Amino acid sequence: MESEFGAITVFAILLLTLAAFIWGKYRHDVVALAALTALVISGSVPPYEAFEGFAHPAVITVAAVLVVSA
Repeated sequence: MESEFGAITVFAILLLTLAAFIWGKYRHDVVALAALTALVISGSVPPYEAFEGFAHPAVITVAAVLVVSA
């Protein structure tokens, strides 16, 4: 039962995130960080794993390209 609640929570956060991306009223980085925060608060993602993805070389490369192009 607990696993089912977790899956429903993650799915609901995913749908809200996609709706916010499609709506376009808020910046994409704010929407993404809000979704990550919601996942951590709901307990779906452990806090120590929440920001591990930012250390991936692809993320660093994309961020560098965005900074240089600005």
